[in-house]
Amino acid sequence: MSDRLVPVLLLTLLFLAALGAMAWGWRRRGRTQSDLPAPSAAALEELGETLAHGPVGAIYVDTVLAEQPLERVVAHGLGQRARAEVSLGSGGSWHLERQGLGALTIPAGAVAELTSGPGMAGKFVGGDGLLIIRWRLGDRLLDTGLRLDDRADHDLLLSRKEHA
Repeated sequence: MSDRLVPVLLLTLLFLAALGAMAWGWRRRGRTQSDLPAPSAAALEELGETLAHGPVGAIYVDTVLAEQPLERVVAHGLGQRARAEVSLGSGGSWHLERQGLGALTIPAGAVAELTSGPGMAGKFVGGDGLLIIRWRLGDRLLDTGLRLDDRADHDLLLSRKEHA
């Protein structure tokens, strides 16, 4: 029994060290992104918009730095995956009700582009399975990825990009 105890203890220590390094890296990334202002959580009505489409079910994959699909933004909970209800306002603003994380509103004036892609940090689905909203928060350009439950909603919202 003692001949197996040492390797098991070493493996356990290695595993705990790896977990500690991951937690340290996540906190470090959050500190480097602390200059990002908190995103809005305003309802569409507070922005003077009516509901144009939604709410529809989706997975909020995460938010990454624009054109850097593996550089997750962890500040303000933007890097955490969650179920979401997605709504598009009449003026082009997006409202995401994220379960357990609170709301995220992307005002129409902050939206730079609406496209689709194969994935980003946290989820790769291939093809054009993710709806990607490129938007500005402070002085940074970000990409927020959504995996909509219904492909028809994905296509309909993507077709509205001329309003973005």
